[in-house]
Amino acid sequence: MSLRDDPDGIAPERALVFEVAGSIDDFNAAVSKIGGLDFLGDEEFQLDPDEDFGVIETRKGHGPGIRKDKRISGRLYMAMPDVQALRHLLSLWRRYEDGESAPYGFGPWFDVFGHLYKLRVWGPEDRIPDETIAYLEEELADKGPNATIRVEVELWYQNTPVRRTTSQNTFAQAVTAAEGVIIDQVEIAEIGYLGRLVDLPAFEVRRLIRREEVSLAICDEVMMVRPQSTIEFPVHTESLEEAMPVSPVLRGDTSPIVAIFDAMPVQNHALLVDRLVLDDPDDFDAMSVVAERKHGTEMASLILHGDRAVAEEPLSRPIYFRPVMYAPGAGNNERPPRDQLLLDLIYRSVLRMKVGDNEGPATAPNVFVVNLSLGDRNRPFAGIMSPWARLLDYLAERFSILFIVSAGNVTEPLNVPDYSRSIDFENASSVEREAAILRALARQQAMRTLLSPAESLNTITVGAWHEDGTPVVNRTGIFSPFADEAGPNISSALGLGHRKVVKPDIFMPGGRELVRVAGNGANGINLRLVPPGRLYGLRCAIPDTGGDLFKEGLCSGTSAATALATRAAHQIFDALSDPDNGNLLADVDAAFYPVIVKAMLVHRARWGSIGELLDHTWQPQGVGTHVVRRDGIARLLGYGRPAVQEAMECSANRATMIGYGTISAGEDAALYRIPLPSSLERIVEPRALTVSLAWFSPVNIRHQTYRRAKLEVAPVEPETRFGVKRSSSQPSDKAVPRGSLFHVRYTGERAVAFVDNGTLALRVFCREQGGPLDQSIRYGFAVTIEAGEKIPVYEEIRQALGIRSRS
Repeated sequence: MSLRDDPDGIAPERALVFEVAGSIDDFNAAVSKIGGLDFLGDEEFQLDPDEDFGVIETRKGHGPGIRKDKRISGRLYMAMPDVQALRHLLSLWRRYEDGESAPYGFGPWFDVFGHLYKLRVWGPEDRIPDETIAYLEEELADKGPNATIRVEVELWYQNTPVRRTTSQNTFAQAVTAAEGVIIDQVEIAEIGYLGRLVDLPAFEVRRLIRREEVSLAICDEVMMVRPQSTIEFPVHTESLEEAMPVSPVLRGDTSPIVAIFDAMPVQNHALLVDRLVLDDPDDFDAMSVVAERKHGTEMASLILHGDRAVAEEPLSRPIYFRPVMYAPGAGNNERPPRDQLLLDLIYRSVLRMKVGDNEGPATAPNVFVVNLSLGDRNRPFAGIMSPWARLLDYLAERFSILFIVSAGNVTEPLNVPDYSRSIDFENASSVEREAAILRALARQQAMRTLLSPAESLNTITVGAWHEDGTPVVNRTGIFSPFADEAGPNISSALGLGHRKVVKPDIFMPGGRELVRVAGNGANGINLRLVPPGRLYGLRCAIPDTGGDLFKEGLCSGTSAATALATRAAHQIFDALSDPDNGNLLADVDAAFYPVIVKAMLVHRARWGSIGELLDHTWQPQGVGTHVVRRDGIARLLGYGRPAVQEAMECSANRATMIGYGTISAGEDAALYRIPLPSSLERIVEPRALTVSLAWFSPVNIRHQTYRRAKLEVAPVEPETRFGVKRSSSQPSDKAVPRGSLFHVRYTGERAVAFVDNGTLALRVFCREQGGPLDQSIRYGFAVTIEAGEKIPVYEEIRQALGIRSRS
């Protein structure tokens, strides 16, 4: 049986679901022995590590089998080339289930079957997942038993126009049969997306909840029914009375390089006036109540000014602002339009900005960083790439845009089972409370996942770090989750991303989030977040009911952290292109700007002391467990909190070098020789080497691997040539190469003799994944060498490179 790609696209009746029990890695190892199998996507479930499940009993004379009463550990999805192939594979599965022998040549398939709980055709349980049912139940309870409920439907994408037309007509008939109405429809061929926004009557919704075989549940054209994508933010903020001076507008280049897609701002606020290039083709200004334009105002303020309590200089360039949400007023949350698919609004916004639309040419063609402090509260990441994430990955690679995206906030109380009573938690030491909270996050990671599109491959995803410039205020009954060194806020959504990619990538200040005990439960106490108020948060512009255009307040969360990451990206570009410091980007093609900035943004990120603590205490421990343990830690910490200021400047004992280039799959590695400081030769002295590599990978939406370009950078024999080896307190060597960002730190203090004229070779190489790669890939990288304070690293490397000293 041949399982080649289908030139006509994915036929819905050919989609198979592989339900895996036991180790998905073991399943993939068995699949690799067959070859030529492409999965559409995968969904891996977080199981209790103490649960006894997996390969534990024999099934009808075969080798090890799977106990039927145990939960599955994941699902993988495959499109078959034709109906005959699908039926053939199902017949093999039935023979396996009946204990028959494998036909000649199909023994490897029976090995694969040994790792399955079930093999079945895509059906209603896939089209209407549990989270959709929960949403439908909530909507009916909230809006009444006779309400009309709006849902988002993704159809299987057919590659030929004729089959697409037939599929869409069949779906339209199914909606009519359900007495529903199609409100909006979108097709984006480049990401294989066919979306529909549909209103359904209550009686049909109740039948979907029961998963009855009604028109939409059994419609083969339907891939998935989901809640409508939406972003909502609370509108209440406590204002600060203490005024701070507003810096004047300092005009440098007036061409924006950073854009923000967010809710309509108060564009005349003193901190924003003359600093925004507002592009509002949908007239969200007229739709928005000024006094409730909260989120966009805050995010724009943070990008332009940072945390005002820290008193940084504002950016000299304006930022391009495209509203994608409005403030309806009457105390309601800011939201995107109800009658449009949000995915299409984002898509059209990028196209208008970069290439123009029917209203005119590109509105901000020089923008290469886009802030998305947004997350779909109705779509937590569950293993399969969302359409929104696929869209960002495509747009990043097509237009060379660095999207900076928030990880999302999980505002539900955190259950801490280590304490049965609130008094026990309150009387515990800060160290004991911190350990209990970290253990609770580890146990509940599957319920506190990223919000779409934070799982996207090519973006920088940002979590919120427990940090701000607001003075500390102590209150009885209110606690910090951390004892000494800060870590991620407990509301910051956890990774990993698709195929265990390190996500979030980095963390930035998101307010020193505080908690209080909300009550005792059967399984321990519950911790609830304390709103920022005056206790913590990042100081920024806010709207005012009285029309005061100087009002400021405190905000927190991953949205705010993402805005600060976007600001840092702008500052990095400014530092690299500063003519007073030699303008390192003077001769660099602008297409490389985003990958260079992407590498620099993560370059000084480290786990720090909290990472070292978790690496020595989190489970599992022991020989051969470091990959699993550090994957768990990376869910919480990503690559860590970057010291952005260090990335923008060198010190006497530290030198940072940047590079860029293009590379194709299969060609010889690009070789770079990094000069080593001669003062470190043959002496015992602490030293470190940090290497960061960034690129935008093309993607293959029809392949399980998804990513098409795998790049890596490797120093040649760093231990023998520079006396350093890979540091343990960072994501594992298996995790780092999974994404489109490669960041590794090496440390040591060995005395070694330098070779190759005192240089260390770095090799950048590219491999294809997820199908053929017929294009070259742009990349940017950064390398830092540092040592003890007395070692003149900067000066010696500068001289070796023949660079004139900065004025």
